[in-house]
Amino acid sequence: MGRGKANIGVIVSAILIMTVSLTTVTQAQQTALYSQYMFNPFTINPAYAGSRSAFSAVMLYRNQWVGMAGAPQSSSLSIHTPLEGKNIGLGFNVINDKIGPTNNLGIFGTYAYHLRAGDGKLSMALRAGTYRFQLDGNAIEYKNIDKFSGASVAGRFIPSFDFGLYYYTKTLYGGLAITHLTGSKVNFDNISDLSTQLVRHYMVNFGYAYILNRDLIVKPSTLVKYTANAPVNVDINLSVLIKEVFWLGASYRTSKDLVLIAEFNITDILRVGYSYDLGLNSLQEFSSGSHELFIGADFTIGKQPQQITPRLL
Repeated sequence: MGRGKANIGVIVSAILIMTVSLTTVTQAQQTALYSQYMFNPFTINPAYAGSRSAFSAVMLYRNQWVGMAGAPQSSSLSIHTPLEGKNIGLGFNVINDKIGPTNNLGIFGTYAYHLRAGDGKLSMALRAGTYRFQLDGNAIEYKNIDKFSGASVAGRFIPSFDFGLYYYTKTLYGGLAITHLTGSKVNFDNISDLSTQLVRHYMVNFGYAYILNRDLIVKPSTLVKYTANAPVNVDINLSVLIKEVFWLGASYRTSKDLVLIAEFNITDILRVGYSYDLGLNSLQEFSSGSHELFIGADFTIGKQPQQITPRLL
């Protein structure tokens, strides 16, 4: 197994080197993969900002394809809140993705407006900010070293804009998010003929919480992701809330992943979650799976009493 992991690391590095050497445009992983999207929707849809009726903060860390050299590692901090007495939600995101020799940092602000619509509310939002794409040239063995000389670390800032719609009631939600609206493209500093471009992503998610009784709530949910020149990815989840304290769930992803999920409501304010992705494809021979951990806190806004029952959406 150790030799297999080493071999796949060599293969991944070789593919990356060939990509850099033979093409003039690179497209990094621009929308991180999250298995616990149903417990932290703000990471994928800016229109979720302010919908929890609380000041909400979530820290998340994901270690993908453990055992593979250069595999993605993602961390994020998400904060959002409604403005008391107004139909406005504000949010802030910091994300950092490390993949092989690249390190991508993003900082974003969100403005959302919520309108009453039937039994629920419709939120519309715009998220704006910037990515810094950074490439460590020293981490790659180049075929043409002269072409990349003097580029030990190269990077550029790229603006990015996302749009979101989100409809929600106490038990039902549905959302649409479009990321990287402008498709910005820039060249790396000090590296000729190499550029990066933000590719537009489309994401649709929806779910419903069935309240069977006080001690048992069932929540199915789905996330569909699409980007040009790539297969449509569908994530189907079923989670169960037991005695208003434990969420237990499982997901199947059409990229052939089985995901096991657990969340624990420690107090009315604090919650923690963990997920484990088990690959059902050829990657399982070289990876021991993916781990994702988050910790979240919700503080009631203004004079409202602190949330007693768990927030279902």
